[in-house]
Amino acid sequence: MDDAVAGARVLVVVLTRQRDLAAARDEGWYRIPLARAPRAMQAEYLAFYQTAVFGDERWAVRYYAAVRAVSIRKRAALLPDEPAHPRASQRYYCFALGPLERLAVPVPSRRLRRVCFIPTTFDLLVSAHDVAELWRPAETEEWEGIWGAGVNARL
Repeated sequence: MDDAVAGARVLVVVLTRQRDLAAARDEGWYRIPLARAPRAMQAEYLAFYQTAVFGDERWAVRYYAAVRAVSIRKRAALLPDEPAHPRASQRYYCFALGPLERLAVPVPSRRLRRVCFIPTTFDLLVSAHDVAELWRPAETEEWEGIWGAGVNARL
């Protein structure tokens, strides 16, 4: 891994629906509501934390993808088969993604944590043994508010 990739910024995001993983894998995009987005959105990669709906793959980061572009679109444009959704008219960041890649070694969460967004780097992503190791306390001020409020990220 070259230094540029090792130090690349990664934003770990949460997948709560199978459909969202399919959109990242098959259609090359992921969405974050503007109203819930972290302030620091600069990331060369997104990594995906999978919740309980993923069965045997739950509570871990297993996949990542390069960010190719970011745009703002209404939810209804992103998910046209959900026109009556309560947030259909709300605006979302839409991340255009490169191919979904599988991490050689998944990053599990050994303790149940409420994960929102985790800013990290690519080198930490590929070397971490637990989700808690992805969070960078030294960047607390720069990334303030991204890790879930009141969550203790330490093991």
